[in-house]
Amino acid sequence: MSSNEINLSDRVSGSLFGLLICDSLGTAVECQTSDSFDPVKTLRGGGKFQLKPGQFTDDGSMALCLAFALLDDNDDSTTHQSVKQMNLYRRWYENGYLSSNGECFDIGITVRIALNKFISDSDKQSISSTAYYGNTSQKASGNGSLMRLAPIPLLYRENPLQAMIEAMNSSKTTHASSFCLDCCRIYTSLIIGALQGFSKNDLLNDEKLFLPNGLPDDYWITNTVETDVLKVMKGSYKHLNPPEIKASGFVVETMEAALWAFYHSSSFEEGALKAVNLGDDADTVGAIYGMLAGAFYGIDQIPKEWREKCYLTDLVQTVADELLAQSQSRTKVSMIYQKVVEIYDQLAKFYSGTIKRRTLPCPKQYKSVEELNEDVEQLHLIYANSLKSVIGEDKQIIVSRCDGILKQFLSLIDDDKQSLSLKWSRNVKGFSMK
Repeated sequence: MSSNEINLSDRVSGSLFGLLICDSLGTAVECQTSDSFDPVKTLRGGGKFQLKPGQFTDDGSMALCLAFALLDDNDDSTTHQSVKQMNLYRRWYENGYLSSNGECFDIGITVRIALNKFISDSDKQSISSTAYYGNTSQKASGNGSLMRLAPIPLLYRENPLQAMIEAMNSSKTTHASSFCLDCCRIYTSLIIGALQGFSKNDLLNDEKLFLPNGLPDDYWITNTVETDVLKVMKGSYKHLNPPEIKASGFVVETMEAALWAFYHSSSFEEGALKAVNLGDDADTVGAIYGMLAGAFYGIDQIPKEWREKCYLTDLVQTVADELLAQSQSRTKVSMIYQKVVEIYDQLAKFYSGTIKRRTLPCPKQYKSVEELNEDVEQLHLIYANSLKSVIGEDKQIIVSRCDGILKQFLSLIDDDKQSLSLKWSRNVKGFSMK
């Protein structure tokens, strides 16, 4: 299938799933040098955080938080988008919101510093109307804003100039150096171009910076980029190979590595494996490769086995569908999105605030299987009650997707049981949906 035969829905889903799946693909070898591990050939889990195949790291969680913030239309209009984003990052940081294993187990130094400042100001009620806590120093040019970028170009694809502004604003919440801002702008233009069906040769033309349809012809002339960023876009990745190509935490090198994998491959899978087998910051290089390659190749070109193992698949598909719908016409979010997110929120709140907390050492840690069963029954009751308000023609798809979300929470509970150091844990059978 040629690039221009892929429909827009498949491209949008491909970008979001591509980010999450390649994040998971890379976590198996994160923080390892490329000569120290058996090459990654498929989703295999494990790694530094001992994740299951399909579970993603901070890259994926922050991308979903960003998408939720962008799609939020329930808050009053006086709350700035940057504040919404940071509030959701805080929920992930403190409560494991939108995490693949129920907790924030991985966070970059630059993100942590920015979030801690935001939390301190927020608790003192001293935040300004915006929440730009990113360090402007070039020494703070990590890849933590680029890794989560995908929802910006997916939502603002029909207004590339606005997409550029939103990409920079989103970055400035945690990463405000010119390197970070430039890379987010460059990558936004490339993803929008992929969504528009441009060829790989067009996207990676090293004679001039790529301009998607709708971006002014003089944009890159009046909005120049740093020399190091320009060097990459002039095609450095076309002529270099590892170890010159580095999967480091420096945003310019991360982008270069992702583009190297994209340029030197002819399928989503081939490029994904090239990206993550660089090792080191493999999950983030993978995520950044995946969001562009997914938009270019489409969801169907991501191996089915990988797609089926992606954590929170039903929620992710709901988010992708809504990003597409809202990119075409900004209106009130759909009933499907509203109810699926509402039910996810209810389950996540009870899971993190009660079940997850009581599996950890604390005065209220579970002392018996009966105590744990009572809370699982309560989770089922919360779910059943939340479905009572679901009516209308969308009920079937809402229930189907929420069933998938509940199933993943129950899977996390089974994992939590294994971590309990109580004698009775060996005798507890796995939970199943009711």
